[in-house]
This record gives sequence, C-alpha cells and structure tokens, in this order.
Amino acid sequence: MVQTLVNKVVSALSVTPACPRCKRVIPSDDINVGNDIAFCRVCNLSHQLSALTAGIAVDPDVDLSRPPAGAWFHRDGMGSVIGATHRSLGQAFGLLFFCLFWNGIVSVFVLLAAASTLQHLGISLPHWFPAPTSKGNFMPVGMTIFIWLFLTPFIAIGLAMVATFLSCLGGRTELRVQGSQAVLFSGIGPVGFRRRFAVSDVRVVRIEDKRWRDSDGDSRRKTQIVIEKISGKPITFGSMLTEERRRFVAGAARKELKAE
Repeated sequence: MVQTLVNKVVSALSVTPACPRCKRVIPSDDINVGNDIAFCRVCNLSHQLSALTAGIAVDPDVDLSRPPAGAWFHRDGMGSVIGATHRSLGQAFGLLFFCLFWNGIVSVFVLLAAASTLQHLGISLPHWFPAPTSKGNFMPVGMTIFIWLFLTPFIAIGLAMVATFLSCLGGRTELRVQGSQAVLFSGIGPVGFRRRFAVSDVRVVRIEDKRWRDSDGDSRRKTQIVIEKISGKPITFGSMLTEERRRFVAGAARKELKAE
C-alpha cells in the first residue's frame, strides 16, 4: 500500500508542492512521501502531499478579504456571497472554432430536414432553402422522421457547445449563505441552475480530481468542488473555474458553511 502511494505521489511531483495559504514552495526536507504529508514551516500547517501536487488542497484559513482575480466574497444584510466568474478567453476562442465547425455541418442537415418537414405540411419554402428532393421527388415522411431522430444527439451536442462558449464569456458560479439556508447558482446572468440546501446538512467541502477513460480509451479529467451532505446526494460544481478561483471558492465555502 505504501509503495502504491509512493508511486502515485512521485508521479505527481512534476507539480511543485506549495502551501495553499502562503503560496510558498514547500522544500523537500519538509515532505514525508511515505506518510503523504507536506509541512509548511511558515504557516505551521501540515497538508496532504497528494492533494497539493494534484492541485486539490483546500485552505481552511483562506483569506476572504483577498480573493484572486475573477472571484469575490462579500457580506450584505441577507448573508454572505461567494462567487467566481467562468471567464476564460483562451477556452472561449478554442470552443468558438469547434462550435462553428460542428454546428456549421449539422446546420446543413437540419435545413434539409426542416425543408422536408415544411413541404409535407404544405408550407412554401423560401428560395434560399435547400431542396430536399431525390431524383425530383420529395423526401418521404419516414425518411424525414428518421433524419430528425438521427440529428437529435448532434443538435444537443452543438447546443451544449454554444452554452459552454457563452459560459466561458460571461458565466459565473455563486454560493449565497443566508442563515440556515444556502443557494448555489451556476449560469449566465439570471439564467442558470439553482440548488438549495440546509447549512446544517453539510458535512464536508472538498475538491475532487476525477480521472477516467472514455469508451475510446482516451484519458479524461474533471476537477470540481464537492459538498458532501449528511443525507442525500453530494452537490458538485465549479468544474469551469480556474484552479485558483476554485480553491478560493472551496475554501470560502468550507469556512462559511462551517464544514470539514
């Protein structure tokens, strides 16, 4: 078991372990690989080495008055608000290319299916619509229905790409704690998903680094904040945040929710 832990930590040491509180690099003399411990002498705190090297350590004493760029914390008359923007121009431009490429191809087939549907409904088509004919005949109703069913997952993927692109431009994640209740919001402007839960039901706030392989054997990775509750399913969020923003939100949430 120890050897497995050693191998795991050694492979992760390509990332230099640094204290999440003071941001100073922890020297090798203060690292115990066998016990998975990294000790920061400046802060007089021990950290889990594997968590530091994987970038998933949560600072229990995060400075709420000094959020990183793109993150915020404030109190008002109704409670406290912890949040961070999803904004990442690099990811947005990368997604824009794939979004235009994917939806450009899918849109051609959507127009053909839409034209065939309108023709079967007896609605005249604009001159710029593609003609859904084969050897001068209209596309049969059965074929039209089949094309719509076939295109459905491709349309869904295209819409998901558009939503992700918009989120990279103006999306945000925000946790509002009001007395005994908390509301987690993730979306763009006023549009998004809201999840309500009781503060007393929160047990642990942590960062999870999930790795797996898809059906094609390609390696996948997803890093997110997890709120484990005493009862019910855990709440996961923050996968679109940068590492620095994610760590601040996780630390602030742990502090405000009084979790482990």
